[in-house]
Amino acid sequence: MSEERRLRIALQGELGSFSDEAIQQLWGGDVERLPYRDFADVTAAVASGIADRGVLPIENTIVGSIAQSHDAISAMPGLFAVAETVVAVHHCLLASHETTFERVTSVLSHPVALAQCGRFFAEHPQLEVHPVYDTAGAAMDVSRVNDPALAAVASRRAAAHYDLAILRADVEDRPDNQTRFIAIAGQPAPLPAGTPARTMLMLTTEDKPGSLLQALTPLARHGANIRRLEPRPTGEPWSYLFFVEFDHQVGDAAAEAVVRDIAAAAVETRLLGTYPRFGAGRRGSIGWISGAASPP
Repeated sequence: MSEERRLRIALQGELGSFSDEAIQQLWGGDVERLPYRDFADVTAAVASGIADRGVLPIENTIVGSIAQSHDAISAMPGLFAVAETVVAVHHCLLASHETTFERVTSVLSHPVALAQCGRFFAEHPQLEVHPVYDTAGAAMDVSRVNDPALAAVASRRAAAHYDLAILRADVEDRPDNQTRFIAIAGQPAPLPAGTPARTMLMLTTEDKPGSLLQALTPLARHGANIRRLEPRPTGEPWSYLFFVEFDHQVGDAAAEAVVRDIAAAAVETRLLGTYPRFGAGRRGSIGWISGAASPP
């Protein structure tokens, strides 16, 4: 593929981050990666057309949902989830090749990464943690400063990219630590019938007893396997929206009925995308609902 035709992929953080690993898993290496500081910058880049795709971490097996990603998605209309992948997350303590573990006193990393390594820092209270915007950005800063007392928690990919030594490997609380990422795009893409898929909705309900239950009842009534329900504040005091994900096969009439009935029961429903479940190997999505649904 020629240089001008390479996909432009927006990611939060610097090269060498786990978002960078997600890009590698989804598209391989022949893409142009566009690093941004904030999650909202990623959605804005895709919405504006600066980037063809973006990747956002959605949930982690230790710390749960990634709030900033959900908020960035909800704040930016016209985006569609088109793929997902799961990245095995193994954090390492990285520092200059000239230092040792005993000399390190300060550690930089993203707050979510630090939270995934709570046991390690409890066992080493001499290490003072400093949250920054990105794991790979922390590694980049450590490489530039070259201070023997400074280290970063980041990936092996970051260690190689920024030429840092791994002082301690696999410092995450669990060896099966994983983060699920979604790819977003400005346009939907259809999927072949029968594809094992996952649909993501965002909805709001009336503020009265039973309204959320009524909106979610179609999932049980039509036998859909709900995978996740995530509430987020709307920005108005004590008002919430809900992200819902459920699994199905593309073209399944029951899945079409679920989306239609949820849209009828909720105050507002946004269909964020239908995409192959991790491992299916294809990507795609569909668009918005306003009153009536387009079938997945």
